[in-house]
Amino acid sequence: MGEAAVRYEKVSWTVDADVLAQVRARVPPGQQSAYATKALRRQLERDGLAEMIGELVALNGPVDEDAVRSCLEQWQ
Repeated sequence: MGEAAVRYEKVSWTVDADVLAQVRARVPPGQQSAYATKALRRQLERDGLAEMIGELVALNGPVDEDAVRSCLEQWQ
């Protein structure tokens, strides 16, 4: 069973200069697209989690902060 072929698309985006400078300082040329893709995937995961939390709050009401605090105390 082979891996699915990965498709790439070239894009042009505007990025804040300070962010781009930090990426260039941290990530070698030739690896910056992979770095950006990884960051975008991570943000998409966070967005999905935020949507799921919103749906759960809509169904069940807001989180009980006292219950959360109690659980955290038990884990410590």
